[in-house]
Amino acid sequence: MVFPRAFQSYVPRTYCVEDHVYGIIVITAGRETVVIRGRQSGKWSFPKGHGEPTEQPLDAALRELKEETGITFKKGQLPGDELRFKSGTYFVFYLEDKLDLCPEDTTEVMDCMWIPLHRLPYLTGNMDLTTFTRRVDSDALFNRINLCR
Repeated sequence: MVFPRAFQSYVPRTYCVEDHVYGIIVITAGRETVVIRGRQSGKWSFPKGHGEPTEQPLDAALRELKEETGITFKKGQLPGDELRFKSGTYFVFYLEDKLDLCPEDTTEVMDCMWIPLHRLPYLTGNMDLTTFTRRVDSDALFNRINLCR
């Protein structure tokens, strides 16, 4: 069955889709976020990756966050927001303080770091990071997730 053209870019929220990535944007009280540098591309991005067809999007994103940064969230903790870009869905989480970064998957991740949100446009970023810096009002996003805590 072929979907009408208007629905061909539809991405369900209940399970992972093969050509879509799922990631996490972590924002601290100090308005910093964590980014990773891909070994293959050399570009900075938010922690993200592909999910398995049987995996739920949030579970895939949390798994990728742990693999790429070492950060884990408590089971059942919900994101404060969700952002969708052409190639990826990102769940936004709030942290009071920065956590130590310790990537588990060093074959894909060259480096990771905390960076102030206002410095993101100065990084050589992937498509989703660039889209975030151009289209998302980070102050408004910070205020929304801060209210959800």
